[in-house]
Amino acid sequence: MTISERKILSQEPIIWTGDLSDDCLANWAGLMLRAEWMDDFDWWWAVYDMQNNAETIDCSNEYDKKCINGEFARANAEKVAKEFIQSII
Repeated sequence: MTISERKILSQEPIIWTGDLSDDCLANWAGLMLRAEWMDDFDWWWAVYDMQNNAETIDCSNEYDKKCINGEFARANAEKVAKEFIQSII
């Protein structure tokens, strides 16, 4: 996938699939975004660059602040994904 293709795809909305209350993912502009409920009020999220051997762009393990619900975890992943795409196009 070229940078030009990623730029075009980045204009599309991010669509999450799977169980939004437990474990979900989104494929967007060559990235994979994941969010998963771990336990109690702790959600994990990550963003991977699928065009670069699934390199981890960022994930919640890098932060002290916990994600308390899926909506917050997905929003964090989306923010990181959009910032990353903007940095490469």
